[in-house]
Amino acid sequence: MADSLTETVKLVEIEASRLRDFLAGLDEDQWSRNSSCEGWSVADVAGHLSAGANTWANSIARAVDGDSGPPAGQTPLASGERGSEVIAQTAISYRQEAGGSLMEKFSAGYEALRQCLAKLKEEDWEKPCYHRRGPMPIRDFVALRVQELAVHGWDIRWGIDDSAVLGEEPLALLAGRVPRWLRTAFSPGLGLPVPVRYRFDVAGPVAVKEDVVVNANEFQIENPGSGEADTVFRCNTGNYILLIYGRLDVDQASRNGRLEITGSVEQAVNFNSWFKGF
Repeated sequence: MADSLTETVKLVEIEASRLRDFLAGLDEDQWSRNSSCEGWSVADVAGHLSAGANTWANSIARAVDGDSGPPAGQTPLASGERGSEVIAQTAISYRQEAGGSLMEKFSAGYEALRQCLAKLKEEDWEKPCYHRRGPMPIRDFVALRVQELAVHGWDIRWGIDDSAVLGEEPLALLAGRVPRWLRTAFSPGLGLPVPVRYRFDVAGPVAVKEDVVVNANEFQIENPGSGEADTVFRCNTGNYILLIYGRLDVDQASRNGRLEITGSVEQAVNFNSWFKGF
């Protein structure tokens, strides 16, 4: 297995372990607090991640055997369809059924996933694996679990401490997944002023220099310098990821120091409308 693939598997273990340790220290009141996901408690997000460990292990095992079709009872999302409501209800139902054993289920689920990933061979990584938005290589499917753990782990920690930050280990992987995420999150045809050029000037720990140019029904990612920016965002890589993934309110983040904004503040705020989190 190539080093980069080994590192992706390791990131799953790091993020799962980090979150497991954090959850183990919560009291009853903290489990019931609101996460940064609207309508989801800390326990709901933990339930979503716990159920995901089992789903991922099952899908990967099926993919290794050559089956990339949907499991019984599941159907792929239609183009442009958002599955947020269904996901939220599934998470809440899982949390309710787990009751006081949610922590044990989380630990058991990620141990089962760890064992599943340990069995993968290098030739398995390009095999198509089922995902509700369409089959993807196991390589990308495992990277998506890192994304889920890192971002939803932040959602949980934010519910306890609104100064929470992302861990540094997954930042390079998450930054590499930004184009895919933006395609999923884009909301066209909003009637907001266009075209608009957003420039991201991220110094580190993972440097990002790029423009996102939005028109009414599409967007492009371009190298900076292709045109004059309407708005420039400056921040560290962790806050860049949180902004891109819909976790930072632009206005609030500029006031609390997570973002530095130059240019049009109105257009900066509109970024949250163009690219919504889930």
